Amino acid sequence: MRNIDSNIPKPGIRRTIVKLLAIVIIFELIVLVIVGMIGWRKNWSTIDEYTQALQLFGMLIIGLGLFSIKGNWDAARSFEYQYSLSVTDQNILKRTQQTLIDFAESYRFMIVMLLVGVISILIGWLL
Repeated sequence: MRNIDSNIPKPGIRRTIVKLLAIVIIFELIVLVIVGMIGWRKNWSTIDEYTQALQLFGMLIIGLGLFSIKGNWDAARSFEYQYSLSVTDQNILKRTQQTLIDFAESYRFMIVMLLVGVISILIGWLL
């Protein structure tokens, strides 16, 4: 009997965590640079202005991650999406695997945005 999971790659958990953390660090550095550039352009002179901006930016990023999940759920439940899947030449197993891969990607994005937002809020709180 054929194993249905044979087509799905299984990277090691450590490799996945390291990759996720690298992405989070890169996004966090981008956030810090953006907030710094905004502060430079607006001539902020106190650390309070930077910390408030970092905390606000962190909350916005968390919201972006949460809205991405809602958007994915809404799109995947729509009639047009379900109908478009039914008229492809893929069998039901391939369609289900693709749907699961799409959900996993959207949850990965949400996790990255959540971590970046929380780190931004913590940096703003600790300063």
